[in-house]
Amino acid sequence: MPLFAILRKTSDFWKPLMGFMDRQGNVKIEPQFLNTVLYQRKVFSDAGYTVVQRPGAKQPIVIDEGGETVFEFPKDHQPINFAAPDAHGIFGVVHEVDAGNQELWKLDGREFYFLGETRYYAMRIDGSIAFEAYISKAMNGFYVFSKSPKATEKRGLMNHEGQVIIPPIYDRISLSQTDPYVTVVKDGAANILTYEGSPVFPRSFQIDDPFFLPTVEDGLWIVAKSDQSHADVYDVASTAVIGQLPMTFSSPTLPIVIPRLSGGVVRINDACKGSMYLYPDGRPVMPGVSGRPRWFKPEMQTGDFHDGRASFRLGKVSGYLDLSGEAAIAAQFNSDHPFQHGLARVRYPADGNSLDRYSYIDREGNVVWHQEY
Repeated sequence: MPLFAILRKTSDFWKPLMGFMDRQGNVKIEPQFLNTVLYQRKVFSDAGYTVVQRPGAKQPIVIDEGGETVFEFPKDHQPINFAAPDAHGIFGVVHEVDAGNQELWKLDGREFYFLGETRYYAMRIDGSIAFEAYISKAMNGFYVFSKSPKATEKRGLMNHEGQVIIPPIYDRISLSQTDPYVTVVKDGAANILTYEGSPVFPRSFQIDDPFFLPTVEDGLWIVAKSDQSHADVYDVASTAVIGQLPMTFSSPTLPIVIPRLSGGVVRINDACKGSMYLYPDGRPVMPGVSGRPRWFKPEMQTGDFHDGRASFRLGKVSGYLDLSGEAAIAAQFNSDHPFQHGLARVRYPADGNSLDRYSYIDREGNVVWHQEY
């Protein structure tokens, strides 16, 4: 059963303690850690581990779902992105050799930078090194790796035994959350690879901005046409186009981007009309007049669907829509985080005094846990 991060205020307003609760709001691990993972979508790994740090401690630790310490990071080692050990007991670490030497640190503005030797490992939970590389993403025992975190470094894919599956020749690699496929980009061209490293499509697709390129979700991949007039939806198994979608508005600086599939539907934004939802084949999720898609006005800022709920914002308060387009949860919150595992983290009530405390609600809007002062 998934656990969710909770906070408890302390005498130091800016340093609340973090603990964990279950889906019913029962506190399973009392607040006792620094706030390190509250904003992560996935707090515990599938193996039941998370990385935390106690107040005053120099090194982070790995704990299990019972709150027991199973690993303490060695001196001068830090977790990469606070990613927890996976089912193979592997996680990424950075080792700043001789980090205790003050002469190896440089102050640049408000930030200190380490100038000494830095090494990157895939470490096992017993403290041994699986292989030496920088791990940026992990999924099902496969790891996106490079020499360093620099954006210019080429990336590849490695398995949990340290075998290179995809050589580090790509500018960007993204792992699907739902399917055993890898999205790769090289020199402005994108394709889908299997976990064996074989290309799915016989040709690559030219793209403008790899950052907004969707990954495969539920067996589907969305790619913009070369003229950016619309996006094609591909069934990855057959490589056939099953539908076409309009491009979506992102911001004045990025006016046209590829729409993304979330919760089985796609949200389309228009700077003037507002937003609407479509199925991958282009059918409207919420039909309006004469069967045409229902548009939500621009002032009603809507989000993507997760667990059958999409956030919407009216003025300073937020609520959640269902797939019929109705307000399943009335606007009453100061934040609109997406649902995950049946719960959403919100600031409640929206009375101007809740900006420093959190609540969790279920899909019906019931508060299952509330942070007290």
